[in-house]
Amino acid sequence: MQQPPVGAGTVSTHLARFLIDAVPGPDSGRLSRLSDLGPDVLRDDLARTSTQSLLTVWEQLVLTEPRTLIGPRILGNAPIGTFGVWDYLITSGPTLGQSLRRAVEHLASLGDPAAEQLLVEENGRSVVLRHATGSWGPDVVEAIDLFALALFLDRARAAVGRHLIPSYVTITHRPPARSRELTELFGTDRIMFGAPYNSIAFTEDDAHAPLPKAQPGLERLLVQHAELLLAASRPVLRWHDRFRMTLATAFREDTVSLEKVARRLSLSPRTLQRRLCENGTTWREQVESVRQQHTLDLLRTTDLPLQSVAGRVGYSDARALRRAVRRWEGQTPGDIRSTARSTVPG
Repeated sequence: MQQPPVGAGTVSTHLARFLIDAVPGPDSGRLSRLSDLGPDVLRDDLARTSTQSLLTVWEQLVLTEPRTLIGPRILGNAPIGTFGVWDYLITSGPTLGQSLRRAVEHLASLGDPAAEQLLVEENGRSVVLRHATGSWGPDVVEAIDLFALALFLDRARAAVGRHLIPSYVTITHRPPARSRELTELFGTDRIMFGAPYNSIAFTEDDAHAPLPKAQPGLERLLVQHAELLLAASRPVLRWHDRFRMTLATAFREDTVSLEKVARRLSLSPRTLQRRLCENGTTWREQVESVRQQHTLDLLRTTDLPLQSVAGRVGYSDARALRRAVRRWEGQTPGDIRSTARSTVPG
């Protein structure tokens, strides 16, 4: 199996800081309790936070404004430099087309190179950037897709120094409730929804014209700096912690299988089983452990009917859930909920 790219499964703290700052009020504070999203980690530009933790942030952002354009809307608070060296790679090259290619080649200096797929191509009339993200929850995928397209357009405008209008935009999702906002954001009504892929296109004249901030040799220095930073960076979470977070995400999305979790970790199923064995555990034990944690969290923090809780954690019905809870805790689900309510501060 191919070796995962450098930075796979992680993102830069520049991106993590920006997204956490976009989460309103006390919800932002709760996210900081995650072990790789604490203040000390986020202050370290060489740290790499896990993609799974960042997905938790995206889930919270989507919850704050469901069925809105939360992805592109938060970019109003992201001046050049917010995303570190990646921002300068995409705005300081000889031409916009070349800068787009460098930004895609060095995506790992900002995001997860294993989760985000980017491609720049020319079709004789336009230079087109395509984007796709991982198989997360549908609302999160939509938010990330629109964020990515809006980010590339915003940085392209900064690079050329004017209000650049794309030739066209294609989006795999259906039109949002406030699609007029999206038309205003992109500056064009040439937006195709329900398309085969997400993309944003620029005319060849726009893509090949010299950029006003271009300086001889600057692109080479920025590329070297990006490569050195990535080589010196380090993931905050241990491998087992990252596995547990990936498995917990799979439970939330109802995609719990050895093959799917292994794919998200850029491993073969056999290698994943071997790594678990090296950590003194097994796939079956870990699934049961995360199922228990997820079940108890749902019982303590939600009023979902037991049948709904059972479905979310992989049990066929509420009776199977009751048996499992009694085996783990020696109590009924009702007991767990009563205890949780009695300990909530008045």
